Amino acid sequence: MKFIALFVLASVFLIAPQEQFKPITVYLVRHAERADEPRQDPPLTEKGALRSQELARILSNANIKAIITSQFLRTKQTAEPVAKQANVAVTSISLSSNPSNPRMISEQSTAEVTNKILERGGESVLVIGHSNSIPDVIKMLGGDVSPVIDEKKFDDLFVVTVYGKGKAKVAHMKYGSSE
Repeated sequence: MKFIALFVLASVFLIAPQEQFKPITVYLVRHAERADEPRQDPPLTEKGALRSQELARILSNANIKAIITSQFLRTKQTAEPVAKQANVAVTSISLSSNPSNPRMISEQSTAEVTNKILERGGESVLVIGHSNSIPDVIKMLGGDVSPVIDEKKFDDLFVVTVYGKGKAKVAHMKYGSSE
């Protein structure tokens, strides 16, 4: 009798439909060029504003359904043209520093961004972050490449196709002027 109950239980688990993962396309960029002042939360420069317009142009047919930024003005300003074009509200997540290395973002903040992305099954998501946050998000999504973003560059565009929990393919492109 125990054998039959065990067999029935095992059959239910083997036959029960598993929730299918819906692939997510994630576009990740560092914020556009920023001013030097105010040091704490600088806005975009004129060049940065032009780059944000170029980002909107490039993503005009990407069917963006969600936009995630950090709490900083430069990320929100980079997102504005895409948000307006896609008619999508921007979700800002407050990033906190890693206590053991203040130049890095905490794992908790990275997980919060990643979880917001994973909620968007079957959709396209834009993430605008920083040179020290984007690589960790890509890694946590399961990216097959973990990029290093040059502090002096603002033209990196990463397209990450998340095709399973912890499984993702990364394409690295450039957009706008690299000067």
